[in-house]
Amino acid sequence: MSSAKPASQVRTLADLAALANVSASTVSRALNDSPLVNAETRALIKALAAEHNFQVHLGAQSLRRQRTQTLAVVITAERPAGNAMTDPFLLELLGEIAAAASQRGYDILLADARDDLRDWNAHFLRSGRADGLIMVARLSERTRQANALHAAGAPFVVWGPALPNQPYCSVGSDDFTGGRLVTSHLLRLGRRRIGFLGAGSDCLEVSLRYQGYVAALADVGQAVREQDVTYAVSTSQAGFEAMRRLLAQAPDLDAVFVNSDVMAVGAIEALHATGRRVPQDVAVVGYDDISVASYLRPPLTTVRQRVHEAARLLVERLDALIEGEEAASVVLPVDLIVRESCGALLR
Repeated sequence: MSSAKPASQVRTLADLAALANVSASTVSRALNDSPLVNAETRALIKALAAEHNFQVHLGAQSLRRQRTQTLAVVITAERPAGNAMTDPFLLELLGEIAAAASQRGYDILLADARDDLRDWNAHFLRSGRADGLIMVARLSERTRQANALHAAGAPFVVWGPALPNQPYCSVGSDDFTGGRLVTSHLLRLGRRRIGFLGAGSDCLEVSLRYQGYVAALADVGQAVREQDVTYAVSTSQAGFEAMRRLLAQAPDLDAVFVNSDVMAVGAIEALHATGRRVPQDVAVVGYDDISVASYLRPPLTTVRQRVHEAARLLVERLDALIEGEEAASVVLPVDLIVRESCGALLR
């Protein structure tokens, strides 16, 4: 294989990039087996690297580029004061993000930001402790912090649905369709009064699921009744209490759409405690398809979010932004997982 430089002169990514007629970032990605580089280009770059005995020293490369090879993940999940973060869906998402980051040579720096930590974006990015940031935030925090990060030109991505005309990158699920799928499914099963138990009032995902719920009811000529809707934080205890409250407001409910599986655990217990059978008397559908959902009694019908793909895209998009490239937002489809709690298997 011919080359423009002798091996002794191929010392940097830029040297190798010039030989391959690609950018230095493409060389870096190819040597790390990034799926963003096609197989033919990866093979060419690796062959050139082998021919010229080229090896990347990660520590030196990091110093030259003033990189930490660290991504910050900041969470502002709503929960009772003093409670540790134990939500299974968030923990699964974090685990998948860590795995995806590791595949690209990044470590993870995790921050659990509360209301008293107003400048966490500055804390992690301006301090130089992280090359970029993944935000998992309530709507109010997301709006304020994302606008500040964008104005500062910081590389970051957001987990959650895209807002109209947002100037930054987000990766999220199609929550409107998720809410509509659940409600339409229950209506097709003959349920006539469907409650809505929302996981947090300051949550864009829940707002979109509610809009899907409203749309599905409207499809069959039903209007939402105020007493059929309530909100709580996403814990099993809160789900239990909210379900009791919902039953007091609307005792003739024959189905409930619970916006997290964790809350659904408590909601089912509340139904049992009040003498109602699930699903014979009240059908229950959750959201997230956490690992225990299929082991509940009855097994929980739920909506599965594509967490593995979401984590991969979050890290991929952030890596592109760190490299100075553009990154488009993504909305991932969701899947209705039918189990016994909705009553479909009774028919």
